Amino acid sequence: MSSTTPRLIADGLWHCLCPSYNSVPLFTSRNALIRRPRPALQCAASRVPLPAATRRNSTVAPVRFQGNVDVSPELQKSGLPVMNVWAPLDDETQSKQFKTSLRTTIRPKTTVKKADYPNLSTPELYELAHAAAGKGNSREAMQMVEYLVRERQEIPNLRLYSISILANVHPTDGSARSVARLLAEMEDEGLQMNVQICHDVLRVLSVHMDYLLRIDILQYMRRHWLQLNTEGYHWVGAALFREGQLELGVDHLEEMRKDNVPIQSWLYDIAVYTMIEMNEFDEALIIVKDRIATNDWLISRNLWSHMLDRAAAFFHHRSTVYVWNSQVIPGYLIPSSGTCLNVLTTAARNGDAALATSVFHILGKRSTTFKQIHYDQLLTTYMSASPPDLRAAFTVLTIMASVKIPPTSVSTRPILAHLIRNPSDCSTAFDIISSLHEDGRDIPIAASNVLIEGYVETDQLDQALVAYKHMHLFERTAVDKHGKPIRRSRSYSTLDTFNILLRGAAKPAAQQAYDLAMFLVSEMLALGVRPDALVYDRLVIICVQDAKLDHAYRYFDEMEDLGFILRSSTAQLLAKALAENADSRCWDILQRLQDRGAGVDEKQRSFVQRIYSAAEQDKAGAFMDTMG
Repeated sequence: MSSTTPRLIADGLWHCLCPSYNSVPLFTSRNALIRRPRPALQCAASRVPLPAATRRNSTVAPVRFQGNVDVSPELQKSGLPVMNVWAPLDDETQSKQFKTSLRTTIRPKTTVKKADYPNLSTPELYELAHAAAGKGNSREAMQMVEYLVRERQEIPNLRLYSISILANVHPTDGSARSVARLLAEMEDEGLQMNVQICHDVLRVLSVHMDYLLRIDILQYMRRHWLQLNTEGYHWVGAALFREGQLELGVDHLEEMRKDNVPIQSWLYDIAVYTMIEMNEFDEALIIVKDRIATNDWLISRNLWSHMLDRAAAFFHHRSTVYVWNSQVIPGYLIPSSGTCLNVLTTAARNGDAALATSVFHILGKRSTTFKQIHYDQLLTTYMSASPPDLRAAFTVLTIMASVKIPPTSVSTRPILAHLIRNPSDCSTAFDIISSLHEDGRDIPIAASNVLIEGYVETDQLDQALVAYKHMHLFERTAVDKHGKPIRRSRSYSTLDTFNILLRGAAKPAAQQAYDLAMFLVSEMLALGVRPDALVYDRLVIICVQDAKLDHAYRYFDEMEDLGFILRSSTAQLLAKALAENADSRCWDILQRLQDRGAGVDEKQRSFVQRIYSAAEQDKAGAFMDTMG
């Protein structure tokens, strides 16, 4: 067996039984991480080396750097409670006494000129330096440290290191690397961290992220039975949220609640801002509700505004509704017009008619000029509700017509989608339009067109024709100043109306499609509606389906004269039909399409060639049979 003396383990129990003992090692688990080549002890900001005479003698016991601060005669005469600044701060009463003592003994101005240093006692300089470091005045704090070391001949101690570490709380002048270097110097000096330095490090790490160092500090505190104070809890929580460790941050807040640690508003704000930036709106909403449940109403307008902006931009319904109802409707928050539009879109996506109506009310109070997009979103809201409000949607169309914003086919897409899913509601829509017309509302053409389109898409072509023939009944007759009807220069029917009906006639299941198409063509000519390429394209399809190839080719010629081009699928259909009849005009169609840059490839030509050759052989065989 070895005769060496067993190693003394100074754990938390040992410190309780023997509080005056201070073991030399700083860390047990982080020695390899922070142990570097031993530099000269420096001030954290000024980096001025300490005089050699003040270097710590290894024969001096570590306990000489502990104990109460020497009290100046001035401080003794003041009658204020004298305490050890470096004692653990888990005692709330002691912390309050320290703050009271600090405010009373230090001059109202926390900034002290360098020329005034000789007039201050050493304890006062320590307190002023620590206060300046805590406020981020790193240069002022390190000037005092340098003065204490050079002029007052202060030897390296925990108070100097505490000030030097805390000075790194400055967002630009400080860093976590500087803190690690100072901790390494402390270890080389044989100084062991107390609870004050642990909290100073945690405070710095809430500004400068170092996950590993923070974990080591917390483990060190557990091993030595050092408790986090209220501020320490907040600094750890702030670091977790700033690092993006949302789950750990939420767990930390829950732990603070269980330990009855009052959570300050600024930590809640950091948590909510981080959740919002990470698009975790549900968690952000939970935190906000928790704050209000604990009567914490110190939520800034900036936070409410940011939460509403982000939630509405990402169409998060629950958060948007909560902020809108609790802040906007009572008048605490005035959202921008862009935010209101996002809120309106959120309402449209979720079918929240109450929210959409409230947005219109807010915008109307500020005399906003409503545009088509506002009405489109409102209509979408009514159609996204459960159940959809078809009458309200058509009412929005009539309102748009009354304010000189004619709705387009884009506005009516939600209504069409509903009619396709529910074909029986086409009759309901017709009744609604008739009722609105009887109430004196101006029925826009888009409303009639979407009704016809609903009939066409649900294969109710006959009902679509009936609706078309009733369209003129929905047209309001304009009168002059004498009350006489004014003849309109334009028809109530539009090109979109005829395109919708021709699309229905072009369906393979349509009955008497050719006759219907000719009727629609005559209507267009009578009403002076100029056809477009789509009308011609559908006429070609209808003629091909009805084997009217001469008519189809004639419409194709007219398209060429007007500068229109057949769709590729329609051109192939016509060429194939001509080839099946051994009609050489199929090659003319392919050639014209190629000249127009329609992209006829060799595969299509080969396909038409095979059909054409087979048709010629069949035609020749039939001729021979006739001759025989």
